[in-house]
Amino acid sequence: MTDQDREKWDSRYQKDMGRTNPSLILKEFLSLASRGNALDIACGNGRNSLYMAEHGFRVDAVDISTVATNHLAGKDPNINVICQDIDSWEIPPNRYELVVNVRFLDRRLFPMIKDGLRTGGVLIFESFIGGKKEEYCLKQNELLHAFQSFRIVYYEEKESDHSDKFDQTASLVAVKTDSTV
Repeated sequence: MTDQDREKWDSRYQKDMGRTNPSLILKEFLSLASRGNALDIACGNGRNSLYMAEHGFRVDAVDISTVATNHLAGKDPNINVICQDIDSWEIPPNRYELVVNVRFLDRRLFPMIKDGLRTGGVLIFESFIGGKKEEYCLKQNELLHAFQSFRIVYYEEKESDHSDKFDQTASLVAVKTDSTV
């Protein structure tokens, strides 16, 4: 499915590179994370990666789209662009002070996100609830339960600004503690 997924996302980014402003949740909660290594999962055009790099993070920006990653490559020396299918990518353990996952869902990554964050590391996660394709959408409270071993700083489920495709958005900000399993 890698080639099919890559073609789909390349085609989408060739037509429209998407929003350029960083996600509001990232802007609001970035200050919770200690400067260091950050991971931007499914980074797309790199709007969140660029914001993190501007604020002192060394960012691993991962996306399947060659068009999107080529667009981001070379824009900031603190961004390591990784063009790879996340379905087969492994998050390095104990590497990140910050992990950002916005508008993407791969439940297989949940345990790797937990392991990839250092103690005190911050997770900023936002994805959709209740869309037509269940494998791409969270269930109500699923995100909260998946990271319940973390210290939850913020959690909200609200009406989506993409109501034509998705009913709601779930947003989570959490910190990995010493007791996180």
